[in-house]
Order: sequence, then C-alpha cells, then structure tokens
Amino acid sequence: MEVREEPKFVQFSTGDVIEGLLLNIDRIKVKDNAAIRYTVQQDDGQSVSFLGTHQLNTKLRTTDRGHRIEITCEGEDTMVKRGDNCMKVFNVKVSKEVVTRDAALLASSEIPEITDDDIPF
Repeated sequence: MEVREEPKFVQFSTGDVIEGLLLNIDRIKVKDNAAIRYTVQQDDGQSVSFLGTHQLNTKLRTTDRGHRIEITCEGEDTMVKRGDNCMKVFNVKVSKEVVTRDAALLASSEIPEITDDDIPF
C-alpha cells in the first residue's frame, strides 16, 4: 500500500509556472466564501493545488480535466485592486487533446526513439 498525501498548496508569485496534467476541479469553501480549487499532477508525479482567480476560472474549464496545462503568473495589474491586493495576470495554455494513461506513461519514462534500423522487415 502507499500513503496518499494531500496535494501541496501553492500561491502564485510573478514568474511562477505550474505545468502538468489537470486532475481535478473542486468547489470548496474558504473562510465561508465559495472558491474553486484546481489540482495538477506535475511531471515529477507530485500533485499541487491552487485556488482559482477570476482570470483562471474564466480560462480553465471543467472540460479541461485530463489535459496538460501550463500556467504562468506574469505579474500584477496595479489598475485592478481589491483592498491591498492587485489582480494577478496569468498566461494559461491547455493542450488540445486529452492525455491518455498510455501517453502520460510514455511522457514520464525514458524510452529510446525507435528508428528504421530497429524494425526487422
């Protein structure tokens, strides 16, 4: 048996990048407020989670589960503030195809390239 850990919770700072397979999108409560939590499995097998912002919630969809995503925090828009917090700006990329289990295994393992010399006919 394996011990299952909670995904590491991350908060974005300028320049941070999260890349991997979008596993889950959950509705949760944070201090009695509704929020959306995203869980991503990174290429090293570790899972991380983060809370959605208006921009992330607009750019990521429930149909993106199973797709590879890459989120880069590009900085803050100082023109948009709530209290002392400026709105964070994100570049969000989503693969067009769902990542199948076999494709994920191939991407994570070091399999040598097959050439014509490897084919016996």
